[in-house]
Amino acid sequence: MQDAHVNCSRTIGSHQFRLLVLLFLVALGCLCCGRAAADELRLKNGYLLRGRVLSDNGKQVVLQVPEGKMWIRKSRISSILIMDPRQTLIEECERRVRGGNPGSAIPFLRNEYRLSSQRNEILSIYRESLLCQIDSYLDQGKLERAMNLWKEYRTLPGNSVRDSLVREKIYQGQDRLLKFESDIHLALETNQPLEATLKIRRLLEEFPSEQRKWNRSLAENLLEAGRRLHDSGDLKSAAPLLIDAVILAPDLLSRARTAIVHCSTSGQGLTIEHARQLLPQEPAIYLAAAKIAEISGNGTERAVQLDRVRGEVGQEISPVEIRNDLSRRASNELAGALPPPPDLDLQIEHHQDRFWHDWNLPGKPPQQLEVRLHENNDQMQRILGLSSDSARWMVELHYGQTIDETLHLVPDAPFLDQDALPRELFRNALANIVGSSRWLPPWLEEGLCAISRGQLARMRDLQLLQRAHKLGNLPEITDLLDIEVAIEDELYRAACGSLIEWIICDVPPALLPDLLLQLTEEGLEQTLSAVTGADTLHELQQDWIRGKITGR
Repeated sequence: MQDAHVNCSRTIGSHQFRLLVLLFLVALGCLCCGRAAADELRLKNGYLLRGRVLSDNGKQVVLQVPEGKMWIRKSRISSILIMDPRQTLIEECERRVRGGNPGSAIPFLRNEYRLSSQRNEILSIYRESLLCQIDSYLDQGKLERAMNLWKEYRTLPGNSVRDSLVREKIYQGQDRLLKFESDIHLALETNQPLEATLKIRRLLEEFPSEQRKWNRSLAENLLEAGRRLHDSGDLKSAAPLLIDAVILAPDLLSRARTAIVHCSTSGQGLTIEHARQLLPQEPAIYLAAAKIAEISGNGTERAVQLDRVRGEVGQEISPVEIRNDLSRRASNELAGALPPPPDLDLQIEHHQDRFWHDWNLPGKPPQQLEVRLHENNDQMQRILGLSSDSARWMVELHYGQTIDETLHLVPDAPFLDQDALPRELFRNALANIVGSSRWLPPWLEEGLCAISRGQLARMRDLQLLQRAHKLGNLPEITDLLDIEVAIEDELYRAACGSLIEWIICDVPPALLPDLLLQLTEEGLEQTLSAVTGADTLHELQQDWIRGKITGR
Protein backbone atom coordinates (compact mmCIF):
# COMPACT_ATOMS: atom_id res chain seq x y z
CA MET A 1 0.00 0.00 0.00
CA GLN A 2 1.35 3.40 -0.92
CA ASP A 3 1.24 6.42 1.36
CA ALA A 4 -2.06 8.30 1.22
CA HIS A 5 -2.50 10.04 -2.12
CA VAL A 6 -2.33 13.79 -2.36
CA ASN A 7 -3.73 15.74 -5.28
CA CYS A 8 -0.72 16.53 -7.44
CA SER A 9 -2.61 18.46 -10.07
CA ARG A 10 -2.72 22.16 -10.90
CA THR A 11 -5.19 24.03 -13.03
CA ILE A 12 -4.04 25.29 -16.39
CA GLY A 13 -5.31 28.71 -17.31
CA SER A 14 -6.08 29.81 -20.85
CA HIS A 15 -3.01 32.10 -20.88
CA GLN A 16 -0.81 28.95 -20.82
CA PHE A 17 -2.23 27.52 -24.00
CA ARG A 18 0.53 28.82 -26.27
CA LEU A 19 3.17 27.54 -23.89
CA LEU A 20 1.54 24.12 -23.84
CA VAL A 21 1.50 23.97 -27.62
CA LEU A 22 5.19 24.88 -27.70
CA LEU A 23 6.00 22.24 -25.09
CA PHE A 24 4.02 19.67 -26.98
CA LEU A 25 5.92 20.37 -30.21
CA VAL A 26 9.25 20.22 -28.42
CA ALA A 27 8.24 17.01 -26.64
CA LEU A 28 7.06 15.49 -29.91
CA GLY A 29 10.44 16.20 -31.43
CA CYS A 30 12.08 14.53 -28.44
CA LEU A 31 9.90 11.48 -28.92
CA CYS A 32 11.06 11.17 -32.50
CA CYS A 33 14.64 11.24 -31.24
CA GLY A 34 13.97 8.32 -28.90
CA ARG A 35 13.44 10.22 -25.64
CA ALA A 36 11.56 8.85 -22.59
CA ALA A 37 7.83 8.14 -22.51
CA ALA A 38 5.20 10.80 -21.88
CA ASP A 39 5.00 12.10 -18.34
CA GLU A 40 2.66 15.12 -18.35
CA LEU A 41 -1.06 14.48 -18.77
CA ARG A 42 -3.51 17.25 -19.42
CA LEU A 43 -7.06 16.25 -18.49
CA LYS A 44 -10.17 17.51 -20.21
CA ASN A 45 -11.30 19.13 -16.96
CA GLY A 46 -8.30 21.49 -17.08
CA TYR A 47 -5.86 19.77 -14.73
CA LEU A 48 -2.25 18.86 -15.41
CA LEU A 49 -0.83 15.70 -13.84
CA ARG A 50 2.94 15.27 -13.73
CA GLY A 51 4.65 11.93 -13.27
CA ARG A 52 5.95 8.88 -15.08
CA VAL A 53 3.72 6.87 -17.38
CA LEU A 54 4.05 3.19 -16.47
CA SER A 55 1.58 1.81 -18.99
CA ASP A 56 -0.97 2.87 -21.61
CA ASN A 57 -3.27 0.14 -22.91
CA GLY A 58 -5.42 2.49 -24.95
CA LYS A 59 -8.17 2.50 -22.31
CA GLN A 60 -6.33 3.78 -19.27
CA VAL A 61 -2.97 5.30 -18.38
CA VAL A 62 -1.13 4.31 -15.23
CA LEU A 63 0.81 7.32 -14.00
CA GLN A 64 3.45 7.12 -11.30
CA VAL A 65 3.44 10.19 -9.08
CA PRO A 66 5.76 10.71 -6.11
CA GLU A 67 3.39 9.09 -3.61
CA GLY A 68 2.26 6.14 -5.72
CA LYS A 69 0.19 5.38 -8.81
CA MET A 70 -2.86 6.88 -10.46
CA TRP A 71 -5.15 5.15 -12.94
CA ILE A 72 -6.68 7.61 -15.44
CA ARG A 73 -9.13 6.70 -18.15
CA LYS A 74 -7.78 7.56 -21.59
CA SER A 75 -11.09 9.21 -22.50
CA ARG A 76 -10.49 11.83 -19.79
CA ILE A 77 -7.07 12.82 -21.12
CA SER A 78 -6.85 15.76 -23.51
CA SER A 79 -3.15 15.48 -24.36
CA ILE A 80 0.08 13.83 -23.23
CA LEU A 81 3.31 15.84 -23.17
CA ILE A 82 6.70 14.16 -23.34
CA MET A 83 9.52 15.28 -21.05
CA ASP A 84 12.23 13.69 -18.92
CA PRO A 85 10.05 11.79 -16.43
CA ARG A 86 12.72 11.32 -13.78
CA GLN A 87 13.64 14.99 -13.66
CA THR A 88 9.98 15.98 -13.67
CA LEU A 89 9.28 13.81 -10.64
CA ILE A 90 12.29 15.12 -8.74
CA GLU A 91 11.13 18.68 -9.36
CA GLU A 92 7.66 17.66 -8.19
CA CYS A 93 9.19 16.22 -5.01
CA GLU A 94 11.07 19.46 -4.37
CA ARG A 95 7.84 21.40 -4.83
CA ARG A 96 6.08 19.22 -2.29
CA VAL A 97 8.81 19.55 0.30
CA ARG A 98 8.76 23.33 -0.10
CA GLY A 99 4.95 23.30 0.04
CA GLY A 100 4.83 21.51 3.38
CA ASN A 101 3.85 18.06 2.11
CA PRO A 102 7.12 16.09 2.19
CA GLY A 103 5.53 12.72 3.03
CA SER A 104 4.01 12.33 -0.43
CA ALA A 105 7.47 12.60 -2.02
CA ILE A 106 9.21 10.01 0.15
CA PRO A 107 8.13 6.75 -1.63
CA PHE A 108 9.48 7.90 -5.00
CA LEU A 109 12.71 9.32 -3.54
CA ARG A 110 13.28 6.20 -1.47
CA ASN A 111 12.93 3.98 -4.52
CA GLU A 112 15.04 6.21 -6.76
CA TYR A 113 17.82 6.43 -4.19
CA ARG A 114 17.99 2.66 -3.92
CA LEU A 115 17.92 1.98 -7.65
CA SER A 116 19.55 5.01 -9.26
CA SER A 117 23.20 5.19 -10.22
CA GLN A 118 23.09 8.95 -9.59
CA ARG A 119 22.41 8.86 -5.85
CA ASN A 120 24.13 12.14 -5.07
CA GLU A 121 21.56 14.07 -7.12
CA ILE A 122 18.76 12.65 -5.01
CA LEU A 123 20.36 12.43 -1.57
CA SER A 124 19.86 16.05 -0.54
CA ILE A 125 16.13 16.24 -1.32
CA TYR A 126 15.63 12.70 0.06
CA ARG A 127 17.20 13.66 3.40
CA GLU A 128 15.25 16.90 3.54
CA SER A 129 11.92 15.19 2.82
CA LEU A 130 12.55 12.67 5.60
CA LEU A 131 13.59 15.31 8.12
CA CYS A 132 10.62 17.54 7.32
CA GLN A 133 8.21 14.63 7.62
CA ILE A 134 9.77 13.55 10.94
CA ASP A 135 9.26 17.09 12.25
CA SER A 136 5.66 17.01 11.05
CA TYR A 137 4.95 13.69 12.76
CA LEU A 138 6.52 14.90 16.00
CA ASP A 139 4.36 18.03 15.93
CA GLN A 140 1.27 15.83 15.41
CA GLY A 141 2.23 13.49 18.24
CA LYS A 142 2.74 10.54 15.86
CA LEU A 143 5.84 9.31 17.63
CA GLU A 144 6.00 5.84 16.13
CA ARG A 145 5.92 7.07 12.55
CA ALA A 146 8.58 9.64 13.39
CA MET A 147 10.77 6.97 14.99
CA ASN A 148 10.47 4.70 11.94
CA LEU A 149 11.46 7.48 9.55
CA TRP A 150 14.30 8.48 11.85
CA LYS A 151 15.78 4.98 11.52
CA GLU A 152 15.63 5.39 7.73
CA TYR A 153 17.13 8.89 7.94
CA ARG A 154 20.09 7.70 10.02
CA THR A 155 21.09 5.17 7.34
CA LEU A 156 21.80 8.00 4.87
CA PRO A 157 25.19 9.71 4.62
CA GLY A 158 25.52 13.34 5.74
CA ASN A 159 24.09 15.35 8.61
CA SER A 160 22.11 18.47 9.38
CA VAL A 161 22.25 21.14 12.08
CA ARG A 162 18.69 20.04 12.99
CA ASP A 163 19.73 16.44 13.73
CA SER A 164 20.48 16.90 17.43
CA LEU A 165 17.13 18.51 18.19
CA VAL A 166 15.20 15.81 16.32
CA ARG A 167 17.28 13.08 17.99
CA GLU A 168 16.38 14.41 21.43
CA LYS A 169 12.66 14.34 20.59
CA ILE A 170 12.98 10.77 19.27
CA TYR A 171 14.64 9.60 22.50
CA GLN A 172 11.82 11.22 24.45
CA GLY A 173 9.35 9.23 22.34
CA GLN A 174 11.15 5.96 23.15
CA ASP A 175 11.03 6.79 26.85
CA ARG A 176 7.32 7.53 26.47
CA LEU A 177 6.69 4.04 25.06
CA LEU A 178 8.48 2.45 28.02
CA LYS A 179 6.42 4.59 30.42
CA PHE A 180 3.18 3.48 28.74
CA GLU A 181 4.14 -0.18 29.11
CA SER A 182 5.10 0.28 32.75
CA ASP A 183 1.74 1.92 33.53
CA ILE A 184 -0.14 -0.93 31.79
CA HIS A 185 1.69 -3.61 33.79
CA LEU A 186 0.95 -1.75 37.00
CA ALA A 187 -2.79 -1.64 36.19
CA LEU A 188 -2.77 -5.36 35.39
CA GLU A 189 -0.89 -6.25 38.57
CA THR A 190 -3.35 -4.26 40.70
CA ASN A 191 -6.36 -5.93 39.02
CA GLN A 192 -7.74 -2.78 37.39
CA PRO A 193 -8.98 -3.99 33.98
CA LEU A 194 -10.78 -0.78 33.03
CA GLU A 195 -7.68 1.31 33.82
CA ALA A 196 -5.56 -1.16 31.85
CA THR A 197 -7.78 -0.78 28.77
CA LEU A 198 -7.48 3.01 28.90
CA LYS A 199 -3.70 2.84 29.11
CA ILE A 200 -3.39 0.24 26.35
CA ARG A 201 -5.53 2.39 24.07
CA ARG A 202 -3.37 5.43 24.77
CA LEU A 203 -0.28 3.43 23.88
CA LEU A 204 -1.82 2.11 20.66
CA GLU A 205 -2.96 5.59 19.65
CA GLU A 206 0.66 6.75 19.56
CA PHE A 207 2.28 3.43 18.62
CA PRO A 208 -0.16 1.61 16.27
CA SER A 209 2.26 -1.17 15.31
CA GLU A 210 2.22 -2.39 18.92
CA GLN A 211 -1.30 -3.72 18.35
CA ARG A 212 -0.18 -7.27 17.67
CA LYS A 213 1.49 -7.30 21.09
CA TRP A 214 -1.36 -5.73 23.04
CA ASN A 215 -4.64 -6.51 21.22
CA ARG A 216 -5.38 -9.78 23.04
CA SER A 217 -4.67 -8.24 26.41
CA LEU A 218 -6.89 -5.29 25.49
CA ALA A 219 -9.77 -7.58 24.44
CA GLU A 220 -9.60 -9.71 27.60
CA ASN A 221 -9.48 -6.68 29.88
CA LEU A 222 -12.38 -5.08 27.99
CA LEU A 223 -14.37 -8.26 28.59
CA GLU A 224 -13.50 -8.36 32.29
CA ALA A 225 -14.24 -4.65 32.79
CA GLY A 226 -17.51 -5.11 30.91
CA ARG A 227 -18.37 -8.13 33.06
CA ARG A 228 -17.94 -6.18 36.27
CA LEU A 229 -20.01 -3.28 35.03
CA HIS A 230 -22.71 -5.62 33.72
CA ASP A 231 -22.98 -7.49 37.01
CA SER A 232 -23.16 -4.19 38.89
CA GLY A 233 -26.14 -3.17 36.75
CA ASP A 234 -24.36 -0.45 34.76
CA LEU A 235 -25.40 -1.72 31.34
CA LYS A 236 -24.82 1.64 29.66
CA SER A 237 -21.09 1.47 30.46
CA ALA A 238 -20.83 -2.29 29.97
CA ALA A 239 -22.27 -2.49 26.45
CA PRO A 240 -19.51 -0.68 24.49
CA LEU A 241 -16.78 -2.56 26.38
CA LEU A 242 -18.31 -5.96 25.63
CA ILE A 243 -18.87 -5.08 21.98
CA ASP A 244 -15.30 -3.79 21.59
CA ALA A 245 -13.94 -6.97 23.17
CA VAL A 246 -15.71 -9.14 20.60
CA ILE A 247 -14.69 -6.90 17.71
CA LEU A 248 -11.05 -7.25 18.76
CA ALA A 249 -11.22 -10.98 19.53
CA PRO A 250 -14.23 -12.66 17.84
CA ASP A 251 -13.75 -15.89 19.81
CA LEU A 252 -14.94 -14.00 22.91
CA LEU A 253 -18.46 -13.84 21.48
CA SER A 254 -19.26 -17.19 23.12
CA ARG A 255 -18.85 -15.49 26.52
CA ALA A 256 -20.30 -12.07 25.69
CA ARG A 257 -23.22 -12.97 23.38
CA THR A 258 -26.02 -13.11 25.97
CA ALA A 259 -24.68 -10.08 27.87
CA ILE A 260 -24.63 -7.98 24.69
CA VAL A 261 -28.24 -9.00 24.04
CA HIS A 262 -29.16 -8.19 27.65
CA CYS A 263 -27.70 -4.69 27.25
CA SER A 264 -29.58 -4.24 23.97
CA THR A 265 -32.94 -5.11 25.54
CA SER A 266 -32.30 -2.25 27.98
CA GLY A 267 -31.60 0.17 25.14
CA GLN A 268 -27.78 -0.01 25.31
CA GLY A 269 -25.33 -1.04 22.60
CA LEU A 270 -26.78 -2.90 19.61
CA THR A 271 -30.23 -2.20 18.25
CA ILE A 272 -32.92 -4.80 18.87
CA GLU A 273 -32.74 -5.92 15.24
CA HIS A 274 -28.99 -6.45 15.49
CA ALA A 275 -29.37 -8.23 18.83
CA ARG A 276 -31.86 -10.61 17.21
CA GLN A 277 -29.03 -11.80 14.94
CA LEU A 278 -27.30 -13.11 18.06
CA LEU A 279 -30.29 -14.80 19.74
CA PRO A 280 -33.09 -15.04 17.14
CA GLN A 281 -35.72 -16.50 19.49
CA GLU A 282 -34.91 -14.73 22.74
CA PRO A 283 -38.19 -13.78 24.52
CA ALA A 284 -36.59 -10.69 26.09
CA ILE A 285 -35.87 -9.35 22.59
CA TYR A 286 -39.52 -9.75 21.61
CA LEU A 287 -40.53 -7.97 24.82
CA ALA A 288 -38.19 -5.08 24.07
CA ALA A 289 -39.51 -4.89 20.48
CA ALA A 290 -43.08 -4.82 21.82
CA LYS A 291 -42.15 -1.95 24.14
CA ILE A 292 -40.64 0.01 21.24
CA ALA A 293 -43.78 -0.59 19.15
CA GLU A 294 -45.95 0.59 22.06
CA ILE A 295 -43.96 3.80 22.44
CA SER A 296 -44.24 4.50 18.70
CA GLY A 297 -47.98 3.82 18.77
CA ASN A 298 -47.83 0.74 16.55
CA GLY A 299 -50.37 -1.52 18.18
CA THR A 300 -50.30 -4.15 15.45
CA GLU A 301 -46.54 -4.64 15.73
CA ARG A 302 -46.80 -4.77 19.53
CA ALA A 303 -49.35 -7.57 19.28
CA VAL A 304 -47.13 -9.49 16.87
CA GLN A 305 -44.16 -9.28 19.23
CA LEU A 306 -46.21 -10.34 22.25
CA ASP A 307 -47.50 -13.35 20.31
CA ARG A 308 -43.88 -14.31 19.68
CA VAL A 309 -43.19 -14.08 23.42
CA ARG A 310 -46.12 -16.41 24.12
CA GLY A 311 -44.81 -18.80 21.49
CA GLU A 312 -41.57 -19.08 23.50
CA VAL A 313 -42.78 -19.01 27.11
CA GLY A 314 -46.47 -19.96 26.97
CA GLN A 315 -49.61 -17.91 27.51
CA GLU A 316 -48.49 -16.42 30.84
CA ILE A 317 -46.01 -13.60 30.23
CA SER A 318 -43.90 -12.42 33.18
CA PRO A 319 -41.64 -9.60 31.92
CA VAL A 320 -39.64 -9.45 35.17
CA GLU A 321 -38.95 -13.18 35.12
CA ILE A 322 -37.95 -13.09 31.45
CA ARG A 323 -35.51 -10.22 32.00
CA ASN A 324 -34.07 -11.77 35.16
CA ASP A 325 -33.49 -15.05 33.35
CA LEU A 326 -31.61 -13.28 30.57
CA SER A 327 -29.52 -11.31 33.09
CA ARG A 328 -28.65 -14.48 35.02
CA ARG A 329 -27.58 -16.36 31.89
CA ALA A 330 -25.51 -13.37 30.75
CA SER A 331 -23.64 -13.19 34.09
CA ASN A 332 -22.97 -16.93 34.12
CA GLU A 333 -21.55 -16.93 30.59
CA LEU A 334 -19.41 -13.87 31.26
CA ALA A 335 -17.98 -15.73 34.24
CA GLY A 336 -17.06 -18.67 32.00
CA ALA A 337 -20.11 -20.95 31.98
CA LEU A 338 -20.54 -22.76 28.68
CA PRO A 339 -23.48 -21.43 26.63
CA PRO A 340 -25.87 -23.89 24.97
CA PRO A 341 -24.81 -24.99 21.47
CA PRO A 342 -26.13 -22.72 18.70
CA ASP A 343 -29.23 -23.71 16.79
CA LEU A 344 -27.87 -23.70 13.24
CA ASP A 345 -31.25 -24.28 11.62
CA LEU A 346 -32.65 -21.27 13.46
CA GLN A 347 -29.71 -19.08 12.51
CA ILE A 348 -29.94 -20.09 8.86
CA GLU A 349 -33.66 -19.37 8.83
CA HIS A 350 -33.16 -15.96 10.45
CA HIS A 351 -30.46 -14.81 8.02
CA GLN A 352 -32.34 -15.99 4.94
CA ASP A 353 -35.52 -14.24 6.08
CA ARG A 354 -33.46 -11.09 6.57
CA PHE A 355 -31.99 -11.28 3.05
CA TRP A 356 -35.36 -11.81 1.43
CA HIS A 357 -36.81 -8.87 3.37
CA ASP A 358 -33.90 -6.46 2.82
CA TRP A 359 -33.65 -7.17 -0.92
CA ASN A 360 -37.41 -7.52 -1.47
CA LEU A 361 -36.91 -10.88 -3.18
CA PRO A 362 -39.90 -12.74 -4.64
CA GLY A 363 -41.25 -15.86 -3.02
CA LYS A 364 -39.77 -17.38 0.11
CA PRO A 365 -36.26 -18.50 1.04
CA PRO A 366 -35.43 -22.16 0.37
CA GLN A 367 -36.86 -24.27 3.19
CA GLN A 368 -34.11 -26.86 3.12
CA LEU A 369 -30.42 -26.61 2.34
CA GLU A 370 -27.93 -29.41 2.07
CA VAL A 371 -25.54 -28.81 4.99
CA ARG A 372 -22.38 -30.74 5.74
CA LEU A 373 -20.74 -30.26 9.14
CA HIS A 374 -17.02 -30.50 9.86
CA GLU A 375 -15.11 -30.76 13.11
CA ASN A 376 -12.73 -27.90 12.34
CA ASN A 377 -11.36 -25.71 9.55
CA ASP A 378 -8.46 -28.06 8.82
CA GLN A 379 -10.80 -30.98 8.17
CA MET A 380 -12.97 -28.89 5.87
CA GLN A 381 -9.89 -27.66 4.00
CA ARG A 382 -8.66 -31.23 3.43
CA ILE A 383 -12.05 -32.30 2.09
CA LEU A 384 -12.68 -29.28 -0.13
CA GLY A 385 -9.08 -28.99 -1.28
CA LEU A 386 -8.86 -25.24 -0.73
CA SER A 387 -8.37 -22.82 2.12
CA SER A 388 -11.61 -22.45 4.02
CA ASP A 389 -13.20 -20.26 6.60
CA SER A 390 -15.76 -21.70 9.03
CA ALA A 391 -18.38 -21.76 6.23
CA ARG A 392 -18.23 -22.33 2.49
CA TRP A 393 -20.98 -22.50 -0.12
CA MET A 394 -20.01 -24.99 -2.80
CA VAL A 395 -21.70 -25.34 -6.18
CA GLU A 396 -21.06 -28.26 -8.52
CA LEU A 397 -21.68 -27.59 -12.21
CA HIS A 398 -21.99 -29.88 -15.21
CA TYR A 399 -21.86 -28.20 -18.61
CA GLY A 400 -22.93 -24.95 -16.98
CA GLN A 401 -25.88 -26.52 -15.15
CA THR A 402 -26.02 -26.67 -11.35
CA ILE A 403 -26.22 -30.28 -10.19
CA ASP A 404 -25.36 -29.89 -6.49
CA GLU A 405 -25.18 -27.14 -3.86
CA THR A 406 -23.81 -27.73 -0.36
CA LEU A 407 -23.20 -25.49 2.63
CA HIS A 408 -20.11 -26.65 4.51
CA LEU A 409 -19.92 -25.51 8.14
CA VAL A 410 -17.75 -25.74 11.24
CA PRO A 411 -20.58 -25.44 13.79
CA ASP A 412 -18.35 -24.75 16.81
CA ALA A 413 -16.70 -21.68 15.27
CA PRO A 414 -17.46 -18.88 17.80
CA PHE A 415 -18.11 -16.08 15.28
CA LEU A 416 -19.88 -18.27 12.71
CA ASP A 417 -23.35 -16.71 12.86
CA GLN A 418 -21.99 -13.17 12.59
CA ASP A 419 -19.41 -13.70 9.87
CA ALA A 420 -19.00 -16.75 7.64
CA LEU A 421 -22.53 -18.19 7.85
CA PRO A 422 -24.47 -15.12 6.62
CA ARG A 423 -21.74 -14.41 4.09
CA GLU A 424 -22.04 -17.82 2.45
CA LEU A 425 -25.83 -17.87 2.70
CA PHE A 426 -25.94 -14.57 0.87
CA ARG A 427 -23.62 -15.97 -1.79
CA ASN A 428 -26.38 -18.47 -2.52
CA ALA A 429 -29.05 -15.73 -2.53
CA LEU A 430 -27.11 -13.70 -5.12
CA ALA A 431 -28.56 -15.86 -7.89
CA ASN A 432 -32.02 -14.56 -6.96
CA ILE A 433 -30.78 -10.95 -7.10
CA VAL A 434 -28.78 -10.85 -10.34
CA GLY A 435 -30.08 -13.94 -12.13
CA SER A 436 -28.78 -17.49 -11.96
CA SER A 437 -26.85 -17.14 -15.21
CA ARG A 438 -24.94 -14.06 -14.05
CA TRP A 439 -21.58 -14.29 -12.33
CA LEU A 440 -20.20 -11.26 -10.52
CA PRO A 441 -16.51 -10.29 -10.47
CA PRO A 442 -14.83 -11.35 -7.20
CA TRP A 443 -14.52 -7.84 -5.71
CA LEU A 444 -18.24 -7.22 -6.25
CA GLU A 445 -19.40 -10.63 -5.05
CA GLU A 446 -17.22 -10.56 -1.93
CA GLY A 447 -18.23 -6.99 -1.19
CA LEU A 448 -21.93 -7.79 -1.30
CA CYS A 449 -21.43 -10.90 0.80
CA ALA A 450 -19.41 -8.89 3.33
CA ILE A 451 -22.12 -6.29 3.93
CA SER A 452 -24.70 -9.05 4.40
CA ARG A 453 -23.07 -10.29 7.61
CA GLY A 454 -23.97 -9.54 11.21
CA GLN A 455 -23.47 -6.14 12.79
CA LEU A 456 -20.51 -7.20 14.94
CA ALA A 457 -18.66 -8.54 11.90
CA ARG A 458 -19.23 -5.27 10.05
CA MET A 459 -18.03 -3.30 13.06
CA ARG A 460 -14.89 -5.43 13.04
CA ASP A 461 -14.43 -4.61 9.33
CA LEU A 462 -14.44 -0.90 10.10
CA GLN A 463 -11.85 -1.36 12.83
CA LEU A 464 -9.60 -3.38 10.49
CA LEU A 465 -9.84 -0.70 7.79
CA GLN A 466 -9.17 2.15 10.21
CA ARG A 467 -6.13 0.32 11.56
CA ALA A 468 -4.86 -0.42 8.04
CA HIS A 469 -5.29 3.23 7.07
CA LYS A 470 -3.38 4.35 10.16
CA LEU A 471 -0.55 1.90 9.42
CA GLY A 472 -0.48 2.82 5.72
CA ASN A 473 -1.48 -0.58 4.29
CA LEU A 474 -5.08 0.06 3.26
CA PRO A 475 -5.77 -1.85 0.00
CA GLU A 476 -5.94 0.17 -3.20
CA ILE A 477 -9.17 0.01 -5.18
CA THR A 478 -7.16 -1.07 -8.24
CA ASP A 479 -5.84 -4.05 -6.26
CA LEU A 480 -9.41 -5.03 -5.37
CA LEU A 481 -10.53 -4.82 -9.00
CA ASP A 482 -7.62 -7.00 -10.16
CA ILE A 483 -8.53 -9.91 -7.89
CA GLU A 484 -9.54 -12.90 -10.03
CA VAL A 485 -10.49 -15.51 -7.43
CA ALA A 486 -12.50 -15.63 -4.21
CA ILE A 487 -10.91 -13.44 -1.54
CA GLU A 488 -9.61 -15.15 1.59
CA ASP A 489 -7.82 -12.21 3.22
CA GLU A 490 -9.97 -10.63 5.97
CA LEU A 491 -8.75 -7.10 5.29
CA TYR A 492 -9.45 -7.33 1.55
CA ARG A 493 -12.91 -8.71 2.22
CA ALA A 494 -13.55 -5.83 4.58
CA ALA A 495 -12.30 -3.35 1.96
CA CYS A 496 -14.56 -4.83 -0.74
CA GLY A 497 -17.57 -4.62 1.56
CA SER A 498 -16.85 -1.06 2.63
CA LEU A 499 -16.31 0.05 -0.97
CA ILE A 500 -19.54 -1.57 -2.18
CA GLU A 501 -21.47 -0.01 0.69
CA TRP A 502 -20.03 3.40 -0.26
CA ILE A 503 -20.97 2.95 -3.92
CA ILE A 504 -24.56 1.80 -3.34
CA CYS A 505 -25.39 3.93 -0.27
CA ASP A 506 -27.63 6.33 -2.25
CA VAL A 507 -29.03 3.82 -4.73
CA PRO A 508 -32.74 2.94 -4.26
CA PRO A 509 -33.19 -0.79 -3.53
CA ALA A 510 -35.32 -1.27 -6.66
CA LEU A 511 -32.39 -0.12 -8.84
CA LEU A 512 -29.68 -2.18 -7.17
CA PRO A 513 -29.99 -5.30 -9.38
CA ASP A 514 -29.57 -3.18 -12.53
CA LEU A 515 -26.56 -1.42 -11.01
CA LEU A 516 -24.93 -4.72 -10.11
CA LEU A 517 -25.38 -5.98 -13.66
CA GLN A 518 -23.93 -2.74 -15.03
CA LEU A 519 -20.88 -3.03 -12.77
CA THR A 520 -20.48 -6.66 -13.81
CA GLU A 521 -20.77 -6.12 -17.56
CA GLU A 522 -19.01 -2.76 -17.92
CA GLY A 523 -16.71 -2.67 -14.89
CA LEU A 524 -16.34 -0.06 -12.16
CA GLU A 525 -13.90 2.11 -14.08
CA GLN A 526 -16.11 2.37 -17.15
CA THR A 527 -19.13 3.38 -15.05
CA LEU A 528 -17.16 5.43 -12.56
CA SER A 529 -18.51 8.91 -13.22
CA ALA A 530 -22.14 7.87 -13.61
CA VAL A 531 -22.18 5.60 -10.57
CA THR A 532 -19.89 7.36 -8.09
CA GLY A 533 -19.45 10.92 -9.34
CA ALA A 534 -15.66 10.48 -9.28
CA ASP A 535 -13.56 11.05 -12.40
CA THR A 536 -10.75 8.63 -11.54
CA LEU A 537 -10.18 5.61 -9.31
CA HIS A 538 -7.73 7.80 -7.41
CA GLU A 539 -10.51 10.26 -6.66
CA LEU A 540 -12.88 7.44 -5.70
CA GLN A 541 -10.24 6.07 -3.31
CA GLN A 542 -10.02 9.42 -1.55
CA ASP A 543 -13.82 9.80 -1.39
CA TRP A 544 -14.18 6.29 0.00
CA ILE A 545 -11.53 6.82 2.67
CA ARG A 546 -13.10 10.09 3.79
CA GLY A 547 -16.66 8.79 3.64
CA LYS A 548 -16.35 5.31 5.15
CA ILE A 549 -13.08 5.03 7.06
CA THR A 550 -11.85 8.28 8.54
CA GLY A 551 -15.23 10.01 8.67
CA ARG A 552 -13.72 13.25 7.40
